[in-house]
Amino acid sequence: MRLLHTSDWHLGRSFHNTDMLDAQQHAIDFIVSTITERDIDLVLISGDVYDRALPPVDAVRMFDQALVDMHAAGAQIVVTSGNHDSAIRLGFMSRMMRDAGVYIRTMPETITDPLIFDDVCIWTVPYLEPRLHAPDFGVDANHYSIMSHVMDEVRAQIAERDLHDATHIMMAHLFAAGAAASDSERNIGEGTEVGTLGQVPVDMFDGMDYVALGHLHGRQRMSPTVRYSGSPVAYSFSEHAHRKGMWLIETGDELTVEPVDIPQLKRLAVLKDDLEPLLESDEYTWAEDAWCQITVTDPKRPPQAFRRLKHRFPGMLNFILAPTGGVEAQTTYSERIAKAKTDMDLVLDFVDHVRNRPASDNERRWLNDALEHVNRVTEQDVK
Repeated sequence: MRLLHTSDWHLGRSFHNTDMLDAQQHAIDFIVSTITERDIDLVLISGDVYDRALPPVDAVRMFDQALVDMHAAGAQIVVTSGNHDSAIRLGFMSRMMRDAGVYIRTMPETITDPLIFDDVCIWTVPYLEPRLHAPDFGVDANHYSIMSHVMDEVRAQIAERDLHDATHIMMAHLFAAGAAASDSERNIGEGTEVGTLGQVPVDMFDGMDYVALGHLHGRQRMSPTVRYSGSPVAYSFSEHAHRKGMWLIETGDELTVEPVDIPQLKRLAVLKDDLEPLLESDEYTWAEDAWCQITVTDPKRPPQAFRRLKHRFPGMLNFILAPTGGVEAQTTYSERIAKAKTDMDLVLDFVDHVRNRPASDNERRWLNDALEHVNRVTEQDVK
């Protein structure tokens, strides 16, 4: 069999207030074409199909069409839920959909009921919230204890059903110890677990021929048999160096795994320099069509920096001022407030501070009118 391992689609997510639907659809279209071109039998989606428990309508439509297109391309699909998904909503109609070759597994009771395709067993582990599921399993409320229990149950089923000769593939959504995270993941178990109990050691999966993990957005290999596919598109500038894609698994006499890169609709650019080189240098020409995070490092804050950069880099989504050296770099916001001579100075400095760019002439007039109105009302109240 040929399988594709993907995860963390996060349909419905935005990127610095920018809609991601086109980028997500571009990635899905590539996945569908890969199914056809590489003769894929089975697609595994290891959690976080959606970005939130109640996804927007456009995201639901996109996933619905993706299932139709992947199935029409010749693949069956197995989906498990992640910590961003609602298990109930994602699993709606799952019992009927399995007759069409779409298997959506979101409930813990399905863990010990593998999906069997010829000689390949797929063990489906949805995201298991410790506070919710630990009492049912009779274990401590942390991911380590829960996954220890799950693996004991799976191994018992393999022995009971005499499945030792099968190829065993597990899908799970968790944080594997030693994995590299990025800024766009929501921590699992944050604030509820001590030390490394929110992490699962890789050797816990001993006995599985392949473990298709979800949750972390960088494609990475934890061991020859335990891997994250990463997200198909980037959701933070910390992912600008990632090579987005999937893993293609082929079973047979020997299980093989190879990466499949997903071309991105837009590149990510993380630029850091003084303003003039950013505006003039050919070194940054490639970023003019990218989504950009730009840090300006001039010792003194250059005028109209945001507007001028936006003209060259219309895809600038994050603008940062980080002056190097000079008085401004050493002056804290509190110190600047203390130096304000008028109420208007205070307001303008606050606007500049929270937006990383000064108020425009029109905004200055509006702020001045508002401030004068507040002062008049205050004076009347005093009288």
